Amino acid sequence: MEKGIVSGLIRNAGIFGLLLFVLADSSCKQSTDPFANFNVYDEGLGKRIETYHHTISSNTNALKTGNPAIYIDFSSGINKAFADPVIKGMMTDCFNTVLADKFDVYKLGLGKITALNVANTTELGQQVSDATQYSDIYAPIQSAVEKIVEGNHDALLITDFEEWQKNSEVTNTAFLKIPFSKWLGKGNSIHFFIVDYKEGKVDKHLYFTVFNSGRPTPSSMISKLESKLAPLSTRFDLSNVAYQLQTKYSGAQSGGIFYDEQGKSDQKNVLDLKAHYINGLKKGDSFEFYPLGLDWKNIDKLHTAYTAQGQFNDFFRKLFIDLSNNDSYTFGEFDVRVLDVTSDFESFSKSEEAVKHKPKLVTGSNGETKVDDHQNDVIASGCYTNDGKLKEEWLYKSSAGSLLNDIFILNKALFTNTKNSDQKNTEIAVSFDPKFNLKNIQNPDALIKVDILLVDAKPNLQNSKLSKFQWMNANQVPNVALYESIRNTLEEVKPVNKNIYSYYIKTKQ
Repeated sequence: MEKGIVSGLIRNAGIFGLLLFVLADSSCKQSTDPFANFNVYDEGLGKRIETYHHTISSNTNALKTGNPAIYIDFSSGINKAFADPVIKGMMTDCFNTVLADKFDVYKLGLGKITALNVANTTELGQQVSDATQYSDIYAPIQSAVEKIVEGNHDALLITDFEEWQKNSEVTNTAFLKIPFSKWLGKGNSIHFFIVDYKEGKVDKHLYFTVFNSGRPTPSSMISKLESKLAPLSTRFDLSNVAYQLQTKYSGAQSGGIFYDEQGKSDQKNVLDLKAHYINGLKKGDSFEFYPLGLDWKNIDKLHTAYTAQGQFNDFFRKLFIDLSNNDSYTFGEFDVRVLDVTSDFESFSKSEEAVKHKPKLVTGSNGETKVDDHQNDVIASGCYTNDGKLKEEWLYKSSAGSLLNDIFILNKALFTNTKNSDQKNTEIAVSFDPKFNLKNIQNPDALIKVDILLVDAKPNLQNSKLSKFQWMNANQVPNVALYESIRNTLEEVKPVNKNIYSYYIKTKQ
């Protein structure tokens, strides 16, 4: 073989080998984990868990947007109700309370919803007292409720709930079932304050209906109005979250875990609960985060040692639930579910972090938008496409986590006994399962989520207050449309297998 041919082959082989090396090196770089230097469990863990819980939970308080609003029925005939001294006084109290804040007011009449330009209580009172404002029977109640439900703020609706559509009174159709169910499905509630009155010889009801967005807080409309409306009315709460939760812990940072009260002051905290513990219930969020200094092996040893002394059978105590409000439901069985959410939480955390590392975009030679070639941020480089979009694998997709069996159970004896003695202060405790074994926690470093489940609740259709949602109209025809709306809503949003509270546990912190 000639020298030139041989040297050419050698040269080409060298180039080919170099090319393979470059491609291999490039492939290695592309496969590098962009989160290699990102620690999900660093000092920001508590905040990440709080955000994670907000994302996966439907029980958290949504941020309210927009102004609180008042919707007033201006259909003919209802002005007679407004002239009743009791009702007039209640309206005045409502106006004075709500209008102290920034607000919106709407008039329902002539088949439409009209914004009223009123600056104060006096102007609104003058509008309501003006008999000429009540010209027809067509107050669009269904449309008003739908408008309220589409929003995310508190609202007060004052009406008799007599709906007319296509010149006919709606007497049987559950015309408000869909918006009522949608509102409750978002974790909200509806509170009816019902006053009886007569329109001629017809017995009727006027409803001061408060749509509460999220869990009630001191600043909520329901909190401000209930003391003014309740004494002179029948109150009915339409809600699938009517139970109230509270913790009764010995200190702000103690939580509900076991402490050795017989030990020395510096030895009581046997599970080594760290200072970055979070009690979300203080802000209306139904979760707690427990960063523990021990690992599960040592927790198991403590459990064994203290159980021999008749202690530390319960892992969590002093969470109380008020089950006394059975307007909508009678509450049945509760249970405990334990999940390993490590993989889901880490996926969420990396997705959240990736959003904080958006790459710098520049205009390419052909006018296209592209990522700057000189990108030093490894998360931006690894998580975004060349045109600056987050890669599919880094978009968070929620998963349920892995079920862990034989870890914890509900202390049913404590729950039953406290419920029977005081429904307002029923204690929920999470105990070690009698079958507890370290082998049941396959990943000793896992982020473990313990859920309190409301297994079953039945609509309280025997509630005598439900009679207030039906009446006989002027033609002696029963109007059950509002009653059917509420009954169907109760069936639609029944809280079955509903997670009402979560504990997050991370050991070796």
